[in-house]
Amino acid sequence: MNLILIPIVLPVVTALALLLISERTKYLKELLASGAALVSLLAAANVFLQPPDMLSWRWFGTAAVFTLRADQLSAFLLLAVSLFSAAIALYSFSLPKKGPSKWFFFNLLMTQAFAAGAALADNLIAMLFFWEGLLIFLYTFIALSQDTREAKRTAMKAFLINGATDVCLLVGITITGYIAGTMSMSEISHNKLTLDYGWSVFAYVLLLIGAVAKAGAFPFHTWIPDAATDSSAPFMAYVPAAIDKLLGIYFLARASVYLFQLNNAMSLVLMTLGAVTILVAVMMAFVQKDYKRLLSYHAVSQTGYMILGIGTLNPIGIAGGLFHMINHATYKSCLFMTSGSVERQAGTTDLTKLGGLWRAMPVTVLCFVIAAAAISGIAPLNGFFSKELVYKGSLETGYTVFFLAAELGSFLTLASFLKLGHSVFFGRRPEELRDVKEAPFSMLLPMLALAAVCVAFGFGASLPINLFISPALAGLNIPHPYLAGFHPDKLYFLSVIVILAAVVNHMLGLAYGGGKADKASDHIHYAPVLKEAYALAEKRAFDIYEQGMDRAVPLFSRTLYRADRFFDWVIDTAPSSTAGFFSRVSRGFHNGSYPLYLALTLLGAVVYILLVGGLK
Repeated sequence: MNLILIPIVLPVVTALALLLISERTKYLKELLASGAALVSLLAAANVFLQPPDMLSWRWFGTAAVFTLRADQLSAFLLLAVSLFSAAIALYSFSLPKKGPSKWFFFNLLMTQAFAAGAALADNLIAMLFFWEGLLIFLYTFIALSQDTREAKRTAMKAFLINGATDVCLLVGITITGYIAGTMSMSEISHNKLTLDYGWSVFAYVLLLIGAVAKAGAFPFHTWIPDAATDSSAPFMAYVPAAIDKLLGIYFLARASVYLFQLNNAMSLVLMTLGAVTILVAVMMAFVQKDYKRLLSYHAVSQTGYMILGIGTLNPIGIAGGLFHMINHATYKSCLFMTSGSVERQAGTTDLTKLGGLWRAMPVTVLCFVIAAAAISGIAPLNGFFSKELVYKGSLETGYTVFFLAAELGSFLTLASFLKLGHSVFFGRRPEELRDVKEAPFSMLLPMLALAAVCVAFGFGASLPINLFISPALAGLNIPHPYLAGFHPDKLYFLSVIVILAAVVNHMLGLAYGGGKADKASDHIHYAPVLKEAYALAEKRAFDIYEQGMDRAVPLFSRTLYRADRFFDWVIDTAPSSTAGFFSRVSRGFHNGSYPLYLALTLLGAVVYILLVGGLK
């Protein structure tokens, strides 16, 4: 079998085989799922090292070709998808709160297979097929993670938001294929589409909506915090933190650089969307009191850096966006794994009920500190270098406001993780958590591996830049300068100032909150103007789904109902009432008097003669 098929076919076959195994069977499901994920990872590594030829076949003898192609970028994405799938399979071995094991690993493997297919698809129709398959397993993943009404509601919310945006993607792909005369992305790249007339602009905007919605950007992100509450930590570490970000940003890069040639106006649109996503989500993350929900908002916020980097349309910014894509998936998956460990051992993710766990869970806290420092952009870890590239790319555009928005996002990110780490791992341990112990080894191993990646991808970032990012840029036909290395320039010293400002802010927050770490954000949460804005956000005033389902849809339904009643009156009630009126009037003339009948007949004849013009 061609190596390119193994990461797609093997997970599907194994997932279907899992359905034949009883839920009572211990460890067999976990072993099969982990084995399939690891073999797929080995195949993906071979594909990355030696990309095979393009694999294609026709659909039922038609001209449409189902094509899989592993260039430098798609092979890199396939490797990332396979790595995170294997990590989650191992991590979930000893985690009880993930729903029925059989269905959890079924959803995991099917998601892996369809994500691999979407990464490798060169034909837009083939890509759409795998993309839409992911929508089904997104729903079942959430719906089956907990046997609660809230989980089902959040699953439907995620399905409808992503389904609506996927319709935009479908229409955009159709228009793009019609304009280009082909559905092959590699063929379109040889003669990129320009935004010089309405249909091409419309097509790109629709593709943009589909890509950023998959990545979880504002305003399509609102299902992610709900999923953090209503689903499991492995799901959050896998789909919203890794798979959706990887695929969404990957396709955004393909559309923005590989398929279309964007102009300055569209660049501004992308950078604005990135900056707004950074600030809106990080402001919400800062005030959260739940471990997983706080992380979920940061998963949204970090997407903004990726969109901002790609939106710069210069090699440094695009490299930063792609580098941040893989960095984010690494440290955010690690952070969600730490939340799952704490939830398993302490029984809660409520920050007000946690504290002082660093002695009981030293490995978990080590992984948390590394991943939290990485996401906050602290040198020499990987997050610092990807953010540095995004910063430099944004400055090259000449629009300093986007650079300032990114720096403000970094300040609030570090402030959030100072609050989170202090609340969970330091301070006084509650009496009911005295017996808490470290998580099982099967949970610690993937965490340690991802934390090690955060370290290995730092220190100048020569390894990831030269091995992954530079070849990925070449796959997008982008010439690029040398990007690796540590640069002790103004940006570095500015990052030091941001770190010091976040520490000072945390100390002020502790003083304002009476020394309680979970209240370290209250001085901003309840500040003038922000207090009212946060109150509206907590009422879901900015949630497009909630506003649509709770207000717009009922209003639209009532409007349709009233319109239906009106047309019923026009078509049915009004004619029957009119006919009844004339019937009642005419009934008065039917009294059996022949002279009256004769008079009415003569009157009718006279009227008829006058109407036809017989009397002049």
